Amino acid sequence: MALELRWSRVDSVVAASPTRLVGARLELDLDELVALIARDLRLEQSRVDLAHPGESCRIARVFDVIAPRAKLEAGADFPGLIGPLARAGSGVTLALEGVSVVITDQQTDHPSPLAMIDMSGPGASLTEFARTHNVVISARPAAGVGRSEYLGAIRLAALRAAVYVATAARGCAPSSVEVFDLPPATRVSPALSHLPRVAYVFQIHSHQRPTSIDEGVLYGDPVRRMLPTVIHPNEILDGAVVRGFMGRAVTTHAIQSHPVIRALYAQHGRSLWFAGVVLTVAQATEPERVRSASMAAGLVAHVFGADGALFTKIGGGAPHVDMAQAAAQCEALGVKTALIVEDMSTDGRQEGMLLFDFRGLDALVNVGSAQESVTLPAVERVVGAEDAMAAFGGSMKTNYGGIGGAIEQVGASRVMSLIH
Repeated sequence: MALELRWSRVDSVVAASPTRLVGARLELDLDELVALIARDLRLEQSRVDLAHPGESCRIARVFDVIAPRAKLEAGADFPGLIGPLARAGSGVTLALEGVSVVITDQQTDHPSPLAMIDMSGPGASLTEFARTHNVVISARPAAGVGRSEYLGAIRLAALRAAVYVATAARGCAPSSVEVFDLPPATRVSPALSHLPRVAYVFQIHSHQRPTSIDEGVLYGDPVRRMLPTVIHPNEILDGAVVRGFMGRAVTTHAIQSHPVIRALYAQHGRSLWFAGVVLTVAQATEPERVRSASMAAGLVAHVFGADGALFTKIGGGAPHVDMAQAAAQCEALGVKTALIVEDMSTDGRQEGMLLFDFRGLDALVNVGSAQESVTLPAVERVVGAEDAMAAFGGSMKTNYGGIGGAIEQVGASRVMSLIH
């Protein structure tokens, strides 16, 4: 299955009508975009703001970040959510480089752990989203709209906005083109059969917090009873998987531009054979965890015939151990594993990124600690919390977990460790 991403580089974004891409300048009709969002009657007081790299600006109450993508002709955009249910991962998709869609959570009577994005200063050095021109969507819930219904509505608003922004590239010559073409795992060329087969096990949700009916994660499905599932990696890159409502330290943007999948593709046919992807969820009970771990390991070892497997997780401590259980099952079947983990410690010790003690799990990649503190300076402008400029505009202390994109558990983080 082949997916072609046609990239258009954007160096500046301005409010103008009509929406179009002129060279590397994106002109956006903000009134038209607001009208698109306002069609959802669950939302009111919709607004769109622009935030630019280097600006003394803080985006507050960040709920999620989406990469602008739109199918060129055939295929559905974010199928099962805003587009009709159809398989993603093939055909041509328009993609904008240098632009992100940021959705904020304005239901302030339901406080939740939200993030901020500073467009300049020390916080900006920690997140890729300080380097993109950000189209910030904010909308309040209409009267009587509950929490889950509201989160479902603002996520759909962000996805529709991402498609709207990306369609500006229709008819434009792309800056670059990427092709992702992975044959079935059974069709290994004899000339490449000596390469180690490597699979990826991607945990997409944690049932520590059960999904709601409005919370589609996989093709619009809330994955309530999902067992380990084989999926083509192109489907992930093309909008089949989005972050749930409480996806700790993972954005939909990172999933769409998945660093692990891209890295495996980059080495496919050279130093390894990319065998495929298994999707899992972190389960809520021990019998469910054992079943899921056993089934995931069986797919990796016996269906893909993998020699090695990479693992990532979403959420906090329980998903951390859930991932390790599946990896331990792989090791027991002779599959070497490497785990990408967030440092879960509260005391700064390296042992904190473990939370488990399984024989053989000795290859760990640390994407950073959400507990690491940082002081953010005062800013001239606040977006997403205009009603609380005093609270969000001044100098404030937070941690890496409070900065959108600083800790991305699928490997998109800018945080690194230097050993002297």
